Amino acid sequence: MKHLTIGFLLAVFCTPHLWGAKKNAQPVVEKPFPPLEAAKTMQVPKGFNVTLFAGEPDIKQPIGFCIDDRGRLWVAEANNYPDKKAGKKDRIIILEDTDGDGRHDKRIVFYDKLEYVSGIEVGFGGVWVMSIPNFYFIPDKDYDGVPDGEPVVLLDGFGTHANSHTIANGFAWGPDGWLYGTHGITNWSLLGKPGTPEAKRRRFEGGVWRYHPVRHVWESFAVGTTNPWGIDWNDFGHAFVCNCVNPHLFHIIQGAFYDPQRNRPAGKYSYERIATIADHLHFTNTKTIRAGIGTPEEDVAGGGHAHSGTMIYLGDNWPAKYRGDVFMNNIHGRRINHDRLARKGSGYTATHAPDVMRAADPWFVGVTLAYGPDGGVYVSDFSDTGECHHTRNTRKHTGRIYKIALWQAETVEGRHRQAVR
Repeated sequence: MKHLTIGFLLAVFCTPHLWGAKKNAQPVVEKPFPPLEAAKTMQVPKGFNVTLFAGEPDIKQPIGFCIDDRGRLWVAEANNYPDKKAGKKDRIIILEDTDGDGRHDKRIVFYDKLEYVSGIEVGFGGVWVMSIPNFYFIPDKDYDGVPDGEPVVLLDGFGTHANSHTIANGFAWGPDGWLYGTHGITNWSLLGKPGTPEAKRRRFEGGVWRYHPVRHVWESFAVGTTNPWGIDWNDFGHAFVCNCVNPHLFHIIQGAFYDPQRNRPAGKYSYERIATIADHLHFTNTKTIRAGIGTPEEDVAGGGHAHSGTMIYLGDNWPAKYRGDVFMNNIHGRRINHDRLARKGSGYTATHAPDVMRAADPWFVGVTLAYGPDGGVYVSDFSDTGECHHTRNTRKHTGRIYKIALWQAETVEGRHRQAVR
């Protein structure tokens, strides 16, 4: 089973300064739907059901999560965001559904002294955490939810110098056993083990990187895109990332350079950058990228240009027609976009397919998307109104995780009948 975090920072998701356009005023909605109402009002295909796995006050600011082999969700809460100097207030909590009703009933605070967290994975005897500027390993050999020691800094130098977003983010285990992460372009990083002099550090300008959990080796894997947030693999071990702004999907190949170039020194002399595999856009105005937000035309196109949380569905709960397709959160569109992958030459093409979820809650901001051991899909909601081209502040008191599954409605209904009897 793959674990997918991916995780977020919705302003993290967007780079409005790159477009040179005047910021559009966005309507302010003072209150979100209550968590249960938000789940009930989500539109999903016939036969699917949405449950509230967790909501505030049990969870706040969920920037990313991963799923362990027991089906527990390890959630990174970005309480500091967007203040890069707020101290060590971010934390990791563990949520578990022990009775299988689609809602968590057990909660553990694992660690609560992190700074600017943006990625999490579990494996090899502990927890791997991106907590910028540091990449940590927190040991927990028996996974009892109690750290075996203090966090170990594996690498430092991850950037936040330019802004609060487009940073190193979501983690995922690759089929080759490496830990992969995505990285935005604005906050380039100068990486090394603690104490490494600047001259011997590795500069990374954005794209995909990986880290070997046993040999402790860091590598640049691919360079480019704008603000990738989330990576996943299909049945053949081929990797894909979704991109926040610009074209939304790329087939990732080791050593490749991807559009757009954006004057990066790295790959300046590459013969040609690889373009998106998508044969469509989820937004309508390519000159002023935010101009179409909220319009009927943009709604039909897919909801907007900002995406997060790549998931290739390989579970066995959703219908077979979804297997091998790619899904991603659409930030402005408050939905989960769905693209179908097909081979084309030596790579792939991605075509637009119907969305699998649309949220009515005006505060819904999807970040991470992942399927669990039972095949049900979890989606995290940063639950905010102030990000991505209308940055104001984050509402730090909210946050939700929902579960989308076929069997859930029948199971809950059956249990209700048994309780009535």
